[in-house]
Amino acid sequence: MTNDQRRWTHSILRSSRSYLARFQWRKLWQFGPFRWGDVAPRRAIRVAVGAMVPLSVGSACGHLDYGAFASLGALPAGFASFQGVTRSRVTAVAVASAGMAVSTFVGAATAAAAPWLLVPVVILWGYGVGLAVCLGPRLSVAAIQWPVALLIAIGMPLGPTDAALRAGLVLAGGLFQGVLVAVSWAFQRGDPERAALAESYRILAVYASGLAAGHFGPPSSMAFPAAAALADPNPLLPRTARLYYLDLLEQAERIRASLAALAERAADDPSEAALRSAADAARALDLIAGTLRVGRGDRAGRIRELNQLLPSLTVVPSASRHLAAEALFGQLRAVTQSVVRLHTAPGRMPVGHAVSGPVVPPTQDEIGWAALTLRANLIPSGETGRHAVRLAVAAGLAEVIVQATGLYEGRWVVLTIFLVLKPDYTSTVYRSIQRAVGTAVGAGLGAAAAWLAHPSSGGLIVAAGIAVAAAYALFDVNYVIYSSFLTVFIVILLDIFGLPADTTAVARLTNTAIGAVLALIAYSVWPTWEGLTAQEKFARLVEAHSTYAAALLHSVAHPGQTDPAQLRGLQAAARRARTDAEASSDRLADEPQHPPLTPTVARTLVAVVTRLAHTELSLHALVPPQATATGREEGGARDGDADRLDALATAFSTAMISLAEAVRTLQPPGPIPPLRQVQSALRDRPTVLDPRLLQITDNLVDAANTLEDVLRRHLASP
Repeated sequence: MTNDQRRWTHSILRSSRSYLARFQWRKLWQFGPFRWGDVAPRRAIRVAVGAMVPLSVGSACGHLDYGAFASLGALPAGFASFQGVTRSRVTAVAVASAGMAVSTFVGAATAAAAPWLLVPVVILWGYGVGLAVCLGPRLSVAAIQWPVALLIAIGMPLGPTDAALRAGLVLAGGLFQGVLVAVSWAFQRGDPERAALAESYRILAVYASGLAAGHFGPPSSMAFPAAAALADPNPLLPRTARLYYLDLLEQAERIRASLAALAERAADDPSEAALRSAADAARALDLIAGTLRVGRGDRAGRIRELNQLLPSLTVVPSASRHLAAEALFGQLRAVTQSVVRLHTAPGRMPVGHAVSGPVVPPTQDEIGWAALTLRANLIPSGETGRHAVRLAVAAGLAEVIVQATGLYEGRWVVLTIFLVLKPDYTSTVYRSIQRAVGTAVGAGLGAAAAWLAHPSSGGLIVAAGIAVAAAYALFDVNYVIYSSFLTVFIVILLDIFGLPADTTAVARLTNTAIGAVLALIAYSVWPTWEGLTAQEKFARLVEAHSTYAAALLHSVAHPGQTDPAQLRGLQAAARRARTDAEASSDRLADEPQHPPLTPTVARTLVAVVTRLAHTELSLHALVPPQATATGREEGGARDGDADRLDALATAFSTAMISLAEAVRTLQPPGPIPPLRQVQSALRDRPTVLDPRLLQITDNLVDAANTLEDVLRRHLASP
């Protein structure tokens, strides 16, 4: 055995011992939380109709089995329709449906012609599905439906002709779900977008209320709900309304920056005037959110309240936060005007006027992006590549065991591995147990429902409809409850195919437990500990905020030379990186420790960068909202000030790049530029810059120096 092999073996043994020592066994029996507020009855009705109409049509035509095949295509496509917003949701359904049709044909035809060829097929599907996680939730959820169709088809082998017919029925059922999604657009013209904007302004109102109560922490790092809704709006939304919505979202971002600036000033001077300004802003934001939320008939009264409130929003001139509060109140007045214009704007789309949106069904660019992303994640040393290989090997070995032993209904073993083996530790462990428990409950209920409904096909259809509607409605409430009702539906559907419900239920229960155990073994043999991959996420976090802060400094130094949309893009990238790092920090707490990047260090890094993000929002509030490239904005920097700001931006960027590299390599950082000395040049010389800029740049430097100190202490060699 070579030294590398010995080190690898010892590492596995240490990880396994640490895994067993830290594993929280009691959590296996905590099947919560139960998020009853996330029940989705309207969504359940829509997707349940998509699954039940094929069954009803098949029964009426005397081919209930054909209807069951189409329903099998509609069921997974329904879950894919939960991803995306409007057109992107239809894309997810189409991708899922096409993949399920191919999988159905391959599974049924291969099982009939050469069952042992299913082993390489399962391995190929496993690798593809595992690799798809790098494409994001929408496409990865669509891809996970492919092995579902493959393994269901394996249980009912058919010749090529019949397999093609079944694949066509599965495709038709899946696309029917897509049609229902498109039809729903006509009943929600602007409602989801307006509700998302209302929630975005409600978040701002809650934050402003916290400031009024004396809580001066930074705003949330999450993107506003309206960002996703307006990136993929309803195609039937009138163009005029869409433009107003986009303007309201842009104003919400600027208000968030102004509130951050107000919080920073109030933290230094928590006077009654500062708290009153925050309270006034909270009332106005809450009223704006309510105006966007209510129906058109009640909107006029809310607008009158807004118009009566805004004149009373005044700032004490002598207060130190005068400029921040005045900017905030000006933005609130602008938002009110946009809401008024939105209320009085025509509600119909001009005839012959096409509306283009920023998100469309897959284009060549999106397909090219997906191809590049997949190619970048082929290396098994990465998180995605390792998960793809692990899933392919585990599923392939399970299929070999099933083929060699002739295990009755053994496909459920393989399917369970596909569904519960995830890239991360926590999801794999707890999803395995919850899936097994949910299947146990659902198998018993499904057998009982099928027995009570026999021999009436109508009774079976009603029981299946209730089960699938409950599964769809409770999908976001609790995984155990969802998997229980899903199992009920599958057991009833297989009973329609002629597979006895009682024996099918028992076999699925047993095989699901076997699959869950195999998934746990596969992860424990070759784990992907967050502690070994989190360093890249934290390095990207530091880099993203470095780029954003440097761009803001350049924008203040040279108004008009930076596109506001570009700054928003950099801000969004920094926010995404911070959200990823926060999620990674939470994962680290559930895993064995991997020094030097321990959960404590991760939380400290998140805290420092959160303070940096707060400062960046304050700096963003100083960027002129309507910068142009034709001349210098009023209040812009003089040549000397601009040079000093550029120097600070360059030094800050250089320092943060060095710190990011230290995180990536888990080595103490090298020397960084003397940021305090560079920043003091702004304070020590006459300037026409906004007085707030001195404190903001001081906070930027302090955040970078704090980050350096944290890394030097925790990444120091033992």
